[in-house]
Amino acid sequence: MNAVLEIGKSIIPVRMEAMWGATIGVMGTILTFCFGEWNNALQSLAVFMFIDYITGVMAAYMKPHSKLSSKRGFRGIVKKLAIVTFVAAAHHLDQAVGQNVFFLLTSYAFLGNEGLSIIENVSHCGVPVPSNIKNKLEQLAHEKNERVKGA
Repeated sequence: MNAVLEIGKSIIPVRMEAMWGATIGVMGTILTFCFGEWNNALQSLAVFMFIDYITGVMAAYMKPHSKLSSKRGFRGIVKKLAIVTFVAAAHHLDQAVGQNVFFLLTSYAFLGNEGLSIIENVSHCGVPVPSNIKNKLEQLAHEKNERVKGA
């Protein structure tokens, strides 16, 4: 009988386990509400955003004329949060129209943007990038600089 009571006690969560379980449950519910079900597009976007941030830190470390900056890192995190907010808004737009178009469209658009940023970051780290991709990245960087100067 004591063995049964011990097993019963080990199954019942202690206060800290219950708090963590409730916290994770609430966070999961909020994320599911914001983004819908977890799918491959959302998973790929999350992975690309993480890789982009890490390669951005590595690129900043590798550039001789650039310094690691917490302010710049924070701006990168805010940019990622803006992307996440935009994707959540697209999910709710899909909910309103009964389609799954806007979520996938925004997810894939930002996935492509993050992919280009990863390629740019690894090229700054000295990884050889094919010349045609490098030329396109230089063209995009030039266009971006022109937009910033014009604004």
